[in-house]
Amino acid sequence: MLQYDLIIIGGGASGLSAGVSALQNGIKKVLILERNSNLGGNLNLFIHGGFGKYYLGEDVTGPELASELIREFKALGGEYKLDTEVLDLTNDKIVSYVNPEEGIQDIKARAVIIASGCREKFTGNINMPIHKYTGIYTLVSAHKLVNLQGYLPGREVVILGKNNWSLILARRLLIEGAKVNAIIDGSNKGFLDESGKSFIRGFDINIIKNSRVVDLYGNERIEGIDIENNNDGTINSINCDSLILTVGYSPEIQFLRKTNISIDERRHIIVNNYETSVSGIYACGTVLTRDTEIFKSGENGYKVGEIVSKHLKNSN
Repeated sequence: MLQYDLIIIGGGASGLSAGVSALQNGIKKVLILERNSNLGGNLNLFIHGGFGKYYLGEDVTGPELASELIREFKALGGEYKLDTEVLDLTNDKIVSYVNPEEGIQDIKARAVIIASGCREKFTGNINMPIHKYTGIYTLVSAHKLVNLQGYLPGREVVILGKNNWSLILARRLLIEGAKVNAIIDGSNKGFLDESGKSFIRGFDINIIKNSRVVDLYGNERIEGIDIENNNDGTINSINCDSLILTVGYSPEIQFLRKTNISIDERRHIIVNNYETSVSGIYACGTVLTRDTEIFKSGENGYKVGEIVSKHLKNSN
């Protein structure tokens, strides 16, 4: 069985940063296992600036940070496997994975970092007939459609959800020539913090608070929605040819079933200084925070790489 000093599950911002940090701190055999066909994760979608100051000393776009982290990881001798799905992790830090070239394999590590991130929940969690019409997307799929594949989800868009990522998408769609007819926020508190305001400063975006979607209509493709005010029950119609849904996120931790790692009732991994309840197994990035600190996951991973490096040196 092949053995590594450190195995990192996930090659996104936090996993790459942790790998680079560990290698820079003298850890030799570092392997990243990534389920997608490219390293970088969500950094490849974040084409706006504001990333990388923790590593580069200046703000750059997501893809620029990803390319620098990948370059440095390779230059330092880091290893990685793409299109690789992690199946199981044990308390003894044995990782089982599968990919098209090798089939199912087992490898062992002295330490493991879980940087597997989070995945959008299924659209079945949304209580509306979304499969009746085309033109309905989740937030992440819409980002991928615009930023990776170069297509607009629609010309007149309504976004249902309230986070900074929805604001970034709205801004991106406006820049590319689409019209954002509304962003619908189900709460009455609003969600425009200073970061959110900076995303849409200079753009005229209609944000409707304290409302919910109660009906969809169209002929094969969605043509409009009805929204209801949560206070007075007033119903208004909004025309659109595309509806973007914020469905929420779940951490990618299905491979932990053979471990004794403590998880709370919300399926969050319980950590102490980023170490799980199993010694030598750590977690970082959006697998811990979901989407709440998605833009800081690289900085988080870089810190954990240093912590794990000290653990490995002390255990020699």
